[in-house]
Amino acid sequence: MGVLFIAASATAVAGGSLLLPVQRRDFLITGAPHAQLVTGALLEVTLALSVVAIAALLLPVLRPAGEGWAVLYTAVRTIEGLLILVGAISALVMTSLIGSGGPAGLGAAVLHTREWAYHLGTVLVFAVSAVVLNVLLLRGGQVPRWLAWWGLAGGCLLLLRGVAELYGPLPPAAQAVCAAPIGVQEMVFAGWLIVKGVRP
Repeated sequence: MGVLFIAASATAVAGGSLLLPVQRRDFLITGAPHAQLVTGALLEVTLALSVVAIAALLLPVLRPAGEGWAVLYTAVRTIEGLLILVGAISALVMTSLIGSGGPAGLGAAVLHTREWAYHLGTVLVFAVSAVVLNVLLLRGGQVPRWLAWWGLAGGCLLLLRGVAELYGPLPPAAQAVCAAPIGVQEMVFAGWLIVKGVRP
């Protein structure tokens, strides 16, 4: 599970970085290296699979702390994985539109689909899953309380960012401040799982 948390973070950063060109206004004219875009999309597919695998592996660990909450966590992470897949597929569709002479509105619609899938999947839904996970960890006592409280606070902060961004973009600095606590906590949690595991 710890390795999957690290893999999810690594593929999210690497895949998103490789797919940055699709966000340019002139992308359908200038394009980008095909191999770069396909690799970015494949990394995002790997991210989606990692997210679903994390949920499946954590289900039996979290179930003793609350059956309903554990199933909710699994469901929310599965939805996150599906939205990530939508974003990856949208990026691939954008690559197919390069130089096709299709209407600019079609490219914009596909790009907005990717942006909304990213926002809902990797920000809003992920934040909900982080809150649910850390509530369960607090209830079950499988990890130190400080680690679970850290994750709960970070998840709530990212959730506030996600809701705020539904109404308009936040400055990049505010986005980073809201995302950093849960991002760092997930890596500490991953390390804890690898080195210490979870308490029964």
